[in-house]
Amino acid sequence: MENPAKKIIDRIREERVVPESRWKLNWKSYLFWLAWGGTLFLGALFFSFIIFNFLDIRPEIFHHLRLGRFIFLLAMTAPYLWIGLSVLALVSGFLAIRRTKRGYRYSVLFATSLGVLIISILGITLHMSRINEGVRGSVFRGIPGQRNLAFPIEKRWSRPDGRMLGGEISELQPDYFMLINFEDEIWEVRYFPDTEMKIDKPLEEGMKVGVIGEKVGDRKFRAEFIHSFPSGDFGRRKMMPGEGNFPMGYPRDNR
Repeated sequence: MENPAKKIIDRIREERVVPESRWKLNWKSYLFWLAWGGTLFLGALFFSFIIFNFLDIRPEIFHHLRLGRFIFLLAMTAPYLWIGLSVLALVSGFLAIRRTKRGYRYSVLFATSLGVLIISILGITLHMSRINEGVRGSVFRGIPGQRNLAFPIEKRWSRPDGRMLGGEISELQPDYFMLINFEDEIWEVRYFPDTEMKIDKPLEEGMKVGVIGEKVGDRKFRAEFIHSFPSGDFGRRKMMPGEGNFPMGYPRDNR
């Protein structure tokens, strides 16, 4: 019977396999550990962007939109870019840790669960520290097309025909306010004593709000529910003099 050890040695000689030094093997392992940590950090950052994209969702929205429209809204405006990148980071991290000195011993379930746990905890930490808001404002400021893809929260509230309108209050009156939406259109929003409000403080100029209601005319909206957006830059660029689409009957010098 042929000796297995001799068979392995013969194969090494035939294929001219050159053994790597111990320090080189260790450095490769360290690099893969570093790659694992880096991919998990990116995954956590992407996950924090997912959290940011759902901060505007309140239980009252479900009440006003009903189940079917609410599910359709989430499906149309989910942050698929960040969801896909988070999954990609998780898979890349798994492949990296499997190439480390001890990582090959970990089961798929253990390595994946560990990655999900780290991404979740670190992602929540990044969100609580508002690092995601800083990255969002500095990287995506001034490029609305990319912002709508990366942060569809603005697209979600740019559907007046679908009962949802959001933006920044530019002028406040006792029974209405002028709202500059995320497409730089100016709307007149009427509210009434029975309009439900979930706001952090009284309505004021410069506040960013989301409104659920009904479009009743050209750039006119009747509010049924108003809530304040979470803190952070929602990307409406500052309009230059003479810009903006105004509702009929609204004088341009009253912005």
